[in-house]
Amino acid sequence: MFNPTPAMAGWFGYPLELDDRLRLIKAAGFQSVLLWWAVESVYEPPVPLKMETAAKHGLSVENAHLQFANMNALWEDGYEGEHYLSELCGLVAEAGVYGVPTLVVHLTRKKDPPPFSDLGFSRFMRLCEVAERSDVNLAFENLRAPEYLYEFMRRVDSPRVGVCFDAGHNHFVCPERNILRDFSDRISAVHLHDNFGDFDAHNIPGDGTIDWNALRSDLIASAYTGAWSLEIEHVGTSEFGKSLLSKEDDPYFGMDPEEYLARAFSAHQKLIRGEL
Repeated sequence: MFNPTPAMAGWFGYPLELDDRLRLIKAAGFQSVLLWWAVESVYEPPVPLKMETAAKHGLSVENAHLQFANMNALWEDGYEGEHYLSELCGLVAEAGVYGVPTLVVHLTRKKDPPPFSDLGFSRFMRLCEVAERSDVNLAFENLRAPEYLYEFMRRVDSPRVGVCFDAGHNHFVCPERNILRDFSDRISAVHLHDNFGDFDAHNIPGDGTIDWNALRSDLIASAYTGAWSLEIEHVGTSEFGKSLLSKEDDPYFGMDPEEYLARAFSAHQKLIRGEL
């Protein structure tokens, strides 16, 4: 029976403690959570506590997002790239220890990364080798430089490597491509969010111009059988939870987190039923 698990990103724009965010995500109806997987973070507690918090609220962790702040360094010669790769390898191994089956990985950072290089590819292959030893899948995400994903996936040959399809990035960066179809048999994670094609808004599905009925059909037709994960964010909130945008510019103006998550879960269920 077609009934994908409803999943939600652990960070959705409201400056709350992780325990409160996961409690609200569960209360809204979501069954799985996407965690941030990093050496350190100003928003998140250490990895062991994150996993304990998810379990406390009855949320599974189907995948987590690997840190990416310095990914461009992996494509360039020098100590910085080697040091960052060492951090990433440690995090992949740690995911294996804690039973996280899939990590979402960025190949680049922002829109003008260094050129694709054999050095960079070899470093990512070293990361893949750690993933194979740790029984962790790596899902490489489509970003602002989609040609890197196409070239990397053309070259790579590992049973632990797949693609994280990001609907919002596809719509904003390269609407002329259908990344979901192009990698239909290699999708291992999804990020679902909406925008109007002008910037990476991370809106709730339906609050933008993505053709969700077409995307739904392509997703069902793909080999992917995992959770349908919302990677949405109310970008209009300050560190105090107040709206920074005007009512006209913010579709979630004045919403408290409970109302925002209820709207998100409703949209998720409509997407599953083909009603968006």
